[in-house]
Amino acid sequence: MLHELKRGAPGPTLIFLHGFLGNALDWREVTAELPFTCLALNLPGHGNAPFTPNFCEYLRTETQHLSPLHLIGYSMGGRLALQFAALHPERINSLTLISAHLGLKSEQENRLVKDRALAQKLLSLPIDEFLAIWYDQPIFKTLVAKRDIRSMRKNQNPEHLSLALEAYSLGHQPDLSHIPARLIVGEFDHDYRAHYQPFPHTIIPNAGHAVHLENPQALAGVLHDCFR
Repeated sequence: MLHELKRGAPGPTLIFLHGFLGNALDWREVTAELPFTCLALNLPGHGNAPFTPNFCEYLRTETQHLSPLHLIGYSMGGRLALQFAALHPERINSLTLISAHLGLKSEQENRLVKDRALAQKLLSLPIDEFLAIWYDQPIFKTLVAKRDIRSMRKNQNPEHLSLALEAYSLGHQPDLSHIPARLIVGEFDHDYRAHYQPFPHTIIPNAGHAVHLENPQALAGVLHDCFR
């Protein structure tokens, strides 16, 4: 279900897709700074959205009443937006990816094994323990220093999240770096800065991987300049 986060002046309608463990409301601080109409979608298995393995059909159905889309996706949401753009290029007006992997040229099976193990931990561990494991990853170091992110993520359906983590694993995504997209990455996200290095990209200062939660005002400024 689409959530209207901001009703703006006539102009582009932006559609935001959050990352794993997040929800549509993660974008509130970004969209509050923008003059445009801003909609956000809960990924399947997140928030009040039931799980479905076919994300592209889900997004197509939820947005069929809209003109070609301005999609803005973070991390898992960005990867899924990229897959949608590859399958339905006629439905894309623009694609903006924030800290989103462009796909694997090799090592897909290793990534699937890793994500399946994490999906099993979601089912076998208390949610607090899983969140500790997830957010102790180095990529989230700057986010954890700024926000009590584990408390923000406690209201979850572990079964649905487990299904989403495995179904939407990076291990299923081939290299889609040929798909036209605007790339945005945080200053301190060294892994993704290296990943984006061959391509034109914008760096958001004072932010790591979770740019929209770590420096929402700066991200909103970049988006405003892109769509004004």
